[in-house]
Amino acid sequence: FETPNIVQPPLDHSLLRDYVAYAREFINPELSDLATRELISAYLEMRKVGSSGGGNNGSRTISATPRQLESLIRLSEAIAKMRLSMV
Repeated sequence: FETPNIVQPPLDHSLLRDYVAYAREFINPELSDLATRELISAYLEMRKVGSSGGGNNGSRTISATPRQLESLIRLSEAIAKMRLSMV
């Protein structure tokens, strides 16, 4: 029998746990004015594409909701937190 290849994780569990704990406690990112404008313009563009018609039988559908904008904001903040960035 051959010995199976055991893959070691790239990070030690305790280091990753400490990293996440530090980020949760000390990193509270806020969107910059530029990022806010970019997210809003992308959101408005998604809504414009959805309301331009061309869907089923010419019906108008909204492809982006305010909830999706809020999700984009939360994702942006989570990525910043993961990078230990305040912006």
